[in-house]
Amino acid sequence: MKRAALTAVLLGAQLHRAAAQPAPVEPAAPAESTAASEPAAGAPDPAPDAPAALSASSDDIDLSSLGLEPGAASFDDKLNIYGFADVGWTWQHLVRHNNFVKRDIRGFGIGNLNIYLAKNLTAKARTLAEIRFTLLPNGSMNADGSYVDTTALDFTNFYRPTQWGGITIERAYAEYDLTEHLTIRAGHWLTPYGIWNIDHGSPVILGTGRPYIIGEQFFPEHQTGLELFGSHYDRGFKLEYHLTASNGRGATEGQQDQDLDLAFGGRLAVETPWGLKLGGSVYRGRYTGFPAGAGARAPSYDEVAYGADAQYDLGALHLQAEVIAHDRHYDEGLRTATGGGFVPDSRDFGVYVLAGYRFDRFWNVMPFSHVEHYRPGDHTLFEGVNGGSVGLNFRPTPALVLKLESSRAAFYAGQGILGGAVIYVSAAQAAWVF
Repeated sequence: MKRAALTAVLLGAQLHRAAAQPAPVEPAAPAESTAASEPAAGAPDPAPDAPAALSASSDDIDLSSLGLEPGAASFDDKLNIYGFADVGWTWQHLVRHNNFVKRDIRGFGIGNLNIYLAKNLTAKARTLAEIRFTLLPNGSMNADGSYVDTTALDFTNFYRPTQWGGITIERAYAEYDLTEHLTIRAGHWLTPYGIWNIDHGSPVILGTGRPYIIGEQFFPEHQTGLELFGSHYDRGFKLEYHLTASNGRGATEGQQDQDLDLAFGGRLAVETPWGLKLGGSVYRGRYTGFPAGAGARAPSYDEVAYGADAQYDLGALHLQAEVIAHDRHYDEGLRTATGGGFVPDSRDFGVYVLAGYRFDRFWNVMPFSHVEHYRPGDHTLFEGVNGGSVGLNFRPTPALVLKLESSRAAFYAGQGILGGAVIYVSAAQAAWVF
C-alpha cells in the first residue's frame, strides 16, 4: 500500500500548461518560449524556461531579449542569472469503490527552485546550465516503504537539528551555430519531444503540473550526448527539426554509457501561419540499470517511444493534445524481478486533450479543462485510468502566476493494487520568475 500511496501522490500532478504569445518582457523576468504557446490577452506572460521567444539559433534562449544577440553591435558576454520557483497547497483523497478512504493528504509544499546560468561564449557559441534545488531526498520513500530522514546535527548552530536537501542538474550544455539553420549542442539537455518537456517551468504550465503521461517519461526527460537542431521559415511556415544521439536511459546515463549502446531520436514539427502546429517525435535506445549484487547481471531492455502532438491558437482560444506510446522488450535472463515473477515485454500508452480561453480581465484569467487516458504496460498497480480536471489560471503580472485546479482520476476495476479506486485532487499554486 506504500506504493499505492506514492502513486496516488504522483497522480495528483496531472495539471497542465500553455504559454503566451511572444511579447515584450521586463529585464528581470525571462519571457515565454514559443515552443508551445498560450494566447495572451492584456499583459504578456512570463516564461522561466527561456528568457524570451524562440531565437533562430536556439529553442531555449532568446539572446536578443537580454542584449546578447550574436553579431549585434551590443554583443555582450556577461553571465546572466535568472530562474523560477513555486509553492503550492494540495489535498489528495484516495477512495476505494466502496467509499472506504485509503489515503488523505493535505498541506503546503515547495515544488521548484530552478536557477539558470546563460552566457555567450562567442558570436556563434553559447552555454546554458539549469540547476534545480530541492528539499529531497528528505521525506522520500524507499523501495521497502520506509522514509528517508536527512536530519543532521549542525555543529555551526550548537548542534541543533537541520534537514539537508539536494540538487538536480536539469541541463548543462554548450552549443555552436554551424549554419544559419543548424546548431550542434553537446552536454546534458532536455529531450526534444511533444509540447511539455522543453517548456517544463511551472510559470509556463497552465496548471500545477504536467499531464501524468509526461511525468511517466515514456521518452526520457533528459539525455546526455549530442543534438543537432534548427529551423527554417518559408512563406509563413516554420519547420523545426532535431536529431539526437546519447547514452540513452540508464542508472548512470549522465556520466557513462553502461551498455555501450547509443540511443538515437528525432523530432519534426511544422508551424502554420494560421495558428496550427503539428509535431512528431521518436526515440530508440537501451536501458541498463544497476545489478542487484556482486556477480549479478544488470537489468536491461530495449525501448522505443513515439508520439504525436498538435496545438492550435486562435486569438484567446488555446487547444492542444498529445498521444504517446512506449514499447519495452527484455532480453532473456535480463528481466526485472517482481513479487509474481518477471516483468514481461509491454507497451505503455497515453493521450490527453486540453482546452483553455484567456480573458483580458480578472487578472487575465484563463478557465481551462483537460481529459486524459493512461494504460500502463505493467498492471501491478492498475490496468488503466481515466482522468480529467478543471481549473483557473491567473496572471496578475508578467512574472507571477496563480493557479487553482480540481482533478479526478478513476482506475479500471480489476487487477492491480489501485483497481477500482478513485483519486480526487484539489490544488493551488503560486509560481514566479526572477
